[in-house]
Amino acid sequence: MMEDDVKKNKRKKRRSILTVAMLLGSCALYLILIGATVRTSQRYQTMVAAMEDYMSCQKNAMMVSEGSDYLTEQVQLYVMTQERQYMDNYFTEANVTRSRETALEQLGDYADTNATRILRTALDRSNALMGTEFYAMRLIAEAQGMDPAALPQELQEVQLTEADLALRREAWIEKAQSLVFSSDYQAAKKDITSGVSLFLNTAVELAHKHQKESSLAMERIMLIQKVLLTFLLVQSVGTFITILLRNFHKQKESKIFISQIIHSFAKSIDVKDKYTNGHSFRVATYAGMIAKKAGFSTAEAEEVYNIGLLHDIGKIAVPDEILNKPSRLSDEEFKVMKQHTVNGSEILQEIAIAPALALGAKYHHERIDGRGYPSGRKGDEIPQVAQIIAVADAFDAMYSTRPYRKQMPLEDAIAELKRCSGTQLNPKYVAAWVELIEEGALNTMSS
Repeated sequence: MMEDDVKKNKRKKRRSILTVAMLLGSCALYLILIGATVRTSQRYQTMVAAMEDYMSCQKNAMMVSEGSDYLTEQVQLYVMTQERQYMDNYFTEANVTRSRETALEQLGDYADTNATRILRTALDRSNALMGTEFYAMRLIAEAQGMDPAALPQELQEVQLTEADLALRREAWIEKAQSLVFSSDYQAAKKDITSGVSLFLNTAVELAHKHQKESSLAMERIMLIQKVLLTFLLVQSVGTFITILLRNFHKQKESKIFISQIIHSFAKSIDVKDKYTNGHSFRVATYAGMIAKKAGFSTAEAEEVYNIGLLHDIGKIAVPDEILNKPSRLSDEEFKVMKQHTVNGSEILQEIAIAPALALGAKYHHERIDGRGYPSGRKGDEIPQVAQIIAVADAFDAMYSTRPYRKQMPLEDAIAELKRCSGTQLNPKYVAAWVELIEEGALNTMSS
């Protein structure tokens, strides 16, 4: 008898050591997962920064181009009309507004110094062209008989050649016009434009390079996250099973513990998705009530409830920047978001003792008319539990407050459910839920 007790105690000790080891392993995996999530966030920020850098380059390139074109426009207007306002506009841009110089200053410490050098070269060419423009404006000023002292300093410093001084007034005007409309002048302008275009091409290549590098890094990190989550969930399930085996004689307590663990997983989803906090619990509650109303047994309705708790577990693998974005998602971001159904299925399918968990996670965004995702299933091809969760999920999305919109009035939410009945949602479960609402189910929850 004593030997049996000794053996039993040894088995208990080994199981305890195994449980502790698995828990420590889970903690280690959590830490690695947190590190991978941080890396994903950093790579996402790098992608955003690359696009912002390109946008800044595009803006500043346009400032150089537009500033140069404005100077050309004003000098050409001046030599054609001889109106002083165009000369004044020219020097206001050149000396006060300084669009071209401001553009280079705003670039700051842009990573690609070669691109900055290209834009600076374009500015230097624009500055060199100003010498021709100054000479043309001085010719016009002489033709108008203007007092040199009344001219801008740059024009006062211009010295006309002896040959030009000997010309008549009409010849001065003709020469000024030929200087700013000549083929040489246009060729110089084309060089400036080519420099700006080259700068933009360089900036595009750099931004694309940074985005591609970050995208590949994000894919690798997200793959690691998926593997880690799978290992973590499998290890957690293993830990739960070990604990259940140790406490088999306390089935009721074990059942409560498992329920708490599922709740904990569900809460971790809602904590990660700050904009829909409590969503998983509400959807699970609605789904369990709908299942019971539709004729499911108590045990089946409880299973639907548990499946509802974990229907969004795939969101763990969605980057925070996308999951918690307060505004409308881009097409690429929505593509990543839609992956939460597949991610959730891949995570939960490792739990062989509860295969329905994976069905709820994977198919709760399918539609009766076949226009849902990820598989485009329709009608009875969609598991019943997923159809129930779809109704609960759609209602909670409308009947809860989000940062980007207010809670929809209950009457409007019910009307929208009915409108989607038969196309997006199963009419049977829509009718069951509407009937529950009319019977005061929501009041029961709030109390």
